[in-house]
Amino acid sequence: MEFLAFAQQQCAQQQAASAEQHLLAQFQQQPQPPSADFGLALALCNLHLDRLDQAQACIDRVLLDHGDSVELLQLALACERRRNEGSCSSTLRQRLQAFLADQTIALEWLQLLQANLDLNAVINWAQHLLSQWPQHPAVLHALRNLAWDLHDSSLMAQLPAPSSLLWQGRCQLLQGDYQAAESSLRSCLMPGALPLEEQLQALHSLIFQLLPAQVESLLEPHLPQLVACPNWAWTFARALLAAGAWRQGWQLYEQRYYSLDRAQIIPPGLPLLGLERLESRMAIKGSAVLLYGEQGIGDTLMFASMLPDLEADLNGSAGSLQLLLPPRLVPLMGACFPHLPVAASYPDSLLPSLDLACSIGSLALLYRPDQSSFAGRKPHLNLPAGLVEPWRQRLADLGPGLKIGIAWQGGGTLANRIQRSLALEQLLPILQQPGCHWLNLQYGHNPAELAAIEQNHGIKVHHFAGTGSDLLATAGLTAALDLVITVQQTALHIAGGLGVPAWGLLPHRAEWRYGLSGPHMAWYQSVRLFRLQQRGNWAGLIETVAQRLAQQNGLIPSSFDGNCS
Repeated sequence: MEFLAFAQQQCAQQQAASAEQHLLAQFQQQPQPPSADFGLALALCNLHLDRLDQAQACIDRVLLDHGDSVELLQLALACERRRNEGSCSSTLRQRLQAFLADQTIALEWLQLLQANLDLNAVINWAQHLLSQWPQHPAVLHALRNLAWDLHDSSLMAQLPAPSSLLWQGRCQLLQGDYQAAESSLRSCLMPGALPLEEQLQALHSLIFQLLPAQVESLLEPHLPQLVACPNWAWTFARALLAAGAWRQGWQLYEQRYYSLDRAQIIPPGLPLLGLERLESRMAIKGSAVLLYGEQGIGDTLMFASMLPDLEADLNGSAGSLQLLLPPRLVPLMGACFPHLPVAASYPDSLLPSLDLACSIGSLALLYRPDQSSFAGRKPHLNLPAGLVEPWRQRLADLGPGLKIGIAWQGGGTLANRIQRSLALEQLLPILQQPGCHWLNLQYGHNPAELAAIEQNHGIKVHHFAGTGSDLLATAGLTAALDLVITVQQTALHIAGGLGVPAWGLLPHRAEWRYGLSGPHMAWYQSVRLFRLQQRGNWAGLIETVAQRLAQQNGLIPSSFDGNCS
């Protein structure tokens, strides 16, 4: 068997370490200049062992000795994705462009365009793929997935009619034939009807698109199968959490450590240890704890609401707590938790002294096991008055009226961004309400968009340098506001964590943290939710929010509470 094929087989069976030992032993027995196949195999083993520097060294050596290849480019891409570096480097992009005539690399290019959040480029490249390989199974599979993720019925209609029962059900969903879709997807779940992976895809479509409130009964027969499927376990965990099945949801949520997204969960090279200490509040006492920030900024801020619970158990028991966070979060969390060590790096020499090292969301196993455990929580982000008062003065200088922060675009994947984002002009019914001053909280905003709304409609959206990108400055401004109106993104988590009234504009299928229905959010007492009832019909929801704001315009800021219930 060739080296790379051997490594692929062994890594698929979670045997990367033994595969590496076998490869090195063979090389020592017959010393010779390593072949490209050997170098690729060694790189793959190191990648699966999270030794990213060694993997990159192997990749660089193969490139130097043997030149580029499709297999080498795929490994280089996998290494950059494992580093959680987002879109690939310009150098790697140039290397990829030389291989775009290869179908495998052409599909990798489609993924990169999606990571760059360029919808027009994605659609144009999808059309190119369809024209170049109109019958290729891998291309058709990728384009069907793209059309499904984007809910693009036009692209789906250009593809050959699927023979798979799964895709028949999904096409029926896109066409709005929900009864037929449910029937098709339920048929997929019959024993032996489809391979396991396709059955789980059908289950996902059925739960997330049609019957989210029935997640527990739909999922129960399939729970044994999820033991060997960490990606799906983590996916369905979020469906359980959305439905309020907290305890069962958190148990499955722990599978995120072993998913393909693990680079977003735990920093590469750092340990996961001592999770058994989260089994009881007694077991956690006296522990030396290191918590990692995980996923996005908003996730970490939300999960930080459990830090007071953890501190209460550690205080007085000789325990200790340290936070390892993304650099953008360090100033904000350091200001809100000045008594805790908060850093963006951690010395290896201190790792042996730890009792518990895990990502911050794992605290929910212990501290948020049911709905009642969310009750009565106070705001957990507490800024020093000296960081807020200057903002209050700047806002007072704007004159009388409500001071309202706005954010209108969310992050994440291309599909998520499309679902949760608006153009600023879509908010005109809200922005045209009298007696309000508007403050920009949007990260990465386009200054031309603010200029256009002022030039075309006479609405001034004030932007202060640093806000949006600087989280500490953004939090200081937010703490001085009367209200925040935002789509589901970080601005909502900052407002909720500070206890500032916030109105969240949610898409038809919101993220799990917002629950399935109702105006309240378990994690934050000050947040009220407005839910889109029909996909894409933002105009009606925005008009509802505008009317609710109009009801508040007679109140003075000091008595304004932001409630929409």
